[in-house]
Amino acid sequence: METKKLLQQMIPKKAERVTDELRLIWQNNYKTFHIFKGSLQKDPFLFFQMNLSRIFLVLFTTLSWGQKKIEPHIKSLFKEVVFTLADDSLKGRYTGTLEEKKSLNYIEFKMKSLSNKIKFERQTFYVKLKDTTLISNNGFVFVNNHSSKTILISSHYEHIGLGGVLSTKFISNQIHNGADDNASGVAMTIGLASELIKVKNSNLNYLFVFYSGHEIGLYGSDAFGDFIDKNSDYFKNISCVINFDMIGRLDSDLKNLKCMKSKSADIILNNVQIEDFDLKLNLGKEEELKKLDTKYFYNQGVPCLNFTTGIHLDYHTPTDDAIYINFDGMIQIKEYLLKIIDGYNYGLLKNPKE
Repeated sequence: METKKLLQQMIPKKAERVTDELRLIWQNNYKTFHIFKGSLQKDPFLFFQMNLSRIFLVLFTTLSWGQKKIEPHIKSLFKEVVFTLADDSLKGRYTGTLEEKKSLNYIEFKMKSLSNKIKFERQTFYVKLKDTTLISNNGFVFVNNHSSKTILISSHYEHIGLGGVLSTKFISNQIHNGADDNASGVAMTIGLASELIKVKNSNLNYLFVFYSGHEIGLYGSDAFGDFIDKNSDYFKNISCVINFDMIGRLDSDLKNLKCMKSKSADIILNNVQIEDFDLKLNLGKEEELKKLDTKYFYNQGVPCLNFTTGIHLDYHTPTDDAIYINFDGMIQIKEYLLKIIDGYNYGLLKNPKE
């Protein structure tokens, strides 16, 4: 009741200063309720918990800055996705759990909100472990622009749950939220989708993929690679893969963006000068692509790029939280990536046989 009274007092007095992000949270409340309605029937406070921190974050920003600064829509989108997926209520999004399913429900909701033409599909796969078999799902959206070439843009959405053997702190009873690993990658994928689906006369199809089963052995991307092989006529030719894994911790001083690339992807990467975006490119070893969700496609000879802002002290710990994400840095990276994709598309328009 105290929280309700506080909001009732603050909002009418400062209504003219409320940002677009706060309005988006209020407007989406009803839809978010239905995404999580199964759990809400058991725990009526789940919805309140998931949104309270975001509401107060927006209120604090709004009341501090007033009308002096309107946050860009893409930054609001990044924040909403990361704060939602890295919320304690999703308990670290471990493969095969109810919370993993809720996470994919939320991703589906966000992707469908970009366009009423989007069809969100799922691929079920099974993970056989020593003592059990997990049932999990990849999610994907295929944007068919009737091209012979498709660019696959991906990220894994699950994390390590309560830790266990995958925790670098050897903790097995605390939630590992995985804000950077890899809610940030999911946010980047959705952010790019929000821009690319608007492109007219594109010479590329777009396949946006959200993997599970990554942390326990790249099961999701392996399963999806097999799925593509069986449906190659539908997806057309996968001509390039761009993957994100931990893209939210750009150092504001160093500005280093790490990229693991296959040799065949040089022509795609070299078309854009990263310095134009106030970033520095740090190239990793090509062999690392075999340890990421690019593995299947790299082994098939598809040009692959994996982007990351790198490992940090919060990696696979309970402190990989949304408050540490550099959202302005993500915007810089997003602009750079859009230029890469645009350059690739333009190159195909000039040389369609490439």
